[in-house]
Amino acid sequence: MTGKKFLIFGAVVLALGFSFQNLTFADTEINSEKLENIEMDCQSIKQTLKRVQNIDKNTRISIGRSYQTILTDFITPLNIRIVKNNQSNSELATLQGRFVEAREAFNRDYITYSQEFEELLNIDCKNEPENFYNHLVKTREKRATVAASAKKVREIITEHQNEVEKYKNTFEVK
Repeated sequence: MTGKKFLIFGAVVLALGFSFQNLTFADTEINSEKLENIEMDCQSIKQTLKRVQNIDKNTRISIGRSYQTILTDFITPLNIRIVKNNQSNSELATLQGRFVEAREAFNRDYITYSQEFEELLNIDCKNEPENFYNHLVKTREKRATVAASAKKVREIITEHQNEVEKYKNTFEVK
């Protein structure tokens, strides 16, 4: 990997670190005050949720492209080159497999979250505030799952970077 490509790779990893932050919502208990607020602010709540949905969709597209770029432009070509040069690094090959699996899990988790979000938006919060709130809690849980999946992919990317550095250093010592 050239210095420029490695720098770009690092920038992509850093950028991904700020996406899909795991938001926690400690207060999930429903009460009459919350239900009244949902009924009164239904339209505003839905507009805000649609903006969040749009932002999440754009973030997902960006992250998906970045993950694909990392795999096709960095991880796979490096492993192919290692094999062609009659070298071996089973750890890099293992990390490639783990990356693919984690990326697929992220995609599945995002689809599940997106479907839950659509169900939430289809609920009439003015007439069904309790049902709306219960789906909101489920949607938040699915979003947290997506954040955990993204974190797992980032961890594997970091492991891969560290392994590449170790592998690179074996050649510098010789």
